[in-house]
Amino acid sequence: MKQFRIVLRLSRFCLAYFVGNTSYAVVVFFVIPLPLGLATRAFFDGLSGASAAGLNAWSAIAAIVALQLAEALAGPALGSPWSPLQLKCQVLLQRNLFLGVLRGYGRHGLPVATGEAISRFRDDPVEIADALDALSDLIGRSLFAIVAAIVMAQINATMAALVLIPLFLTSFLAELLDRQISSYRAAAREASGRVAAFLSEILASQLAFKVAGTTAAALARFAALGEERRRTDVREAVLDQTMNALNLNLVHLGTGIVLLLGAQDVNQAASPDQTPFTIGDLALFVIYLDGLTWYPAEVGRIIADLKRLRVSLDRMQAVVPGEPPDAVATPAPVHLHGPFPAATAPREREPLARLEVRGLTCTHASGARGIADVSFSFERGAFTVIAGRVGAGKSTLLRALLGLLPRDGGAIFWNGRAIADPGAFFVPPRAAYTAQAPRLFSDTLRANLLLGRPDDAEALARAIHAAVLERDVAGLDHGLDTPIGTRGVKLSGGQIQRAAAARMFLREAEFLVVDDLSSALDAETEAELWSRLFARGREVTCLAVSNRPTALRRADQILLMAEGRLIDRGRLEDLLLGSAEMRHLWAEEGATPSGSGDGAPR
Repeated sequence: MKQFRIVLRLSRFCLAYFVGNTSYAVVVFFVIPLPLGLATRAFFDGLSGASAAGLNAWSAIAAIVALQLAEALAGPALGSPWSPLQLKCQVLLQRNLFLGVLRGYGRHGLPVATGEAISRFRDDPVEIADALDALSDLIGRSLFAIVAAIVMAQINATMAALVLIPLFLTSFLAELLDRQISSYRAAAREASGRVAAFLSEILASQLAFKVAGTTAAALARFAALGEERRRTDVREAVLDQTMNALNLNLVHLGTGIVLLLGAQDVNQAASPDQTPFTIGDLALFVIYLDGLTWYPAEVGRIIADLKRLRVSLDRMQAVVPGEPPDAVATPAPVHLHGPFPAATAPREREPLARLEVRGLTCTHASGARGIADVSFSFERGAFTVIAGRVGAGKSTLLRALLGLLPRDGGAIFWNGRAIADPGAFFVPPRAAYTAQAPRLFSDTLRANLLLGRPDDAEALARAIHAAVLERDVAGLDHGLDTPIGTRGVKLSGGQIQRAAAARMFLREAEFLVVDDLSSALDAETEAELWSRLFARGREVTCLAVSNRPTALRRADQILLMAEGRLIDRGRLEDLLLGSAEMRHLWAEEGATPSGSGDGAPR
């Protein structure tokens, strides 16, 4: 069973905490109750004059007091592993889930809404970690149930057999309600996720709701989702409580039957070769039945937790569809105490001399057309522009080159060396990338540019100047320390693009990759940005997607794409003479003949 295998893997990962937690369960549920029943039996048999197995009433009282003190001290002494056991499992699951999102984001994006993803990060690891606690408790109670059943069977086999009936009934009931438990759990989680997702959308699009005058409709929708979540949560809670009540009542019924039969048999032997059933025996049964009362419920709990765990695993897997099924539970270092480990050392800078792409092919998972058999190369310091109509495969080519999309074929060479994993290779300081729709975070502009880098004032100033952003920064209320709102909502489209460019320049990478960087810029700002970028001459090697005349005029090489294939390449002047597709793009941009306007080729 997949979910039980995950529980065992997590228990091995948290072995010290799991052993400690299980030891506490064994002491509280097995080690203490077992002799407590024997001591109670000796006490009552001593009072009635029956054989007390070597203990008189006073020594039995002393044993009972000692056991009760041990139980009181067991919690503080052994109960501490529970919280770190839960926390370590949750941190591992969240770490692996986040890592899977990072690995597959370029390929799959985020398959669920942001709020829904947050819900799955927050809630589902808790459900999975709870199963470990249930397993620890079950081990302790199982040991008690086995030994207690043996002891009671030696006293009266019939009554001991009656004690086990509720266990079988509980297991049968849990299996009978298997589908309902799983479906109710899944429905409750999905409803909670929809509430979280819609709340995220409301917060991110509040201005749009106000402008459209649909605030009341949005609140009504939010209320409807909340009501749906309430109904599913109540339905799940009712099923859980019903299961618990049935488990306990079945056990109480069995307990009542045992006590009635035991009371009738006190001081009577069931057969000539058996000793009479004493008051002490009845007291032992009462003590052991109190512990056994929870055993069927514990069995039901672990069965229900495993079913919930299956739902939670499926929900987490849906966030990272490209990961192996058990990847979220793969052991990895987590740090619950002590200093954090040192940051990973920056990757070694490797100067780019030549980049070559041979036969690069990429097909989208959705079946949409990607790119096929694309080959090109360029030397250090070259400015290469990928041009083409909408849907020609320009962005797909960039993303496949950078490893953000899986290759179906082809090879990439850096200075003549084949790159097996482009996604891990094309990172700073080798490469830096600015996407077509840059993502900014709800923080200050400075934090968005640095993204964890040391705050170097000179490097920041250079990057801001290269991105033609200095006037914009000066116009902000608090300069670089101005909060820019959710996803940079306080900035214009052009400011967002130039902020992303500054963030890219700050990495000082060997190879810059940009996807339609200047699409939201006016002609003057765009011309200035490209001018500043190439002011460093051969220090800049850039691959860019753009149909803008300013970029095309400056290009050392234009890669012309159509329907996912590279149909032509060369400088602008040559392509305008020999390619009807290039002339069409040039006319669409309303460009003047090559060589006029805002800058000649370099």
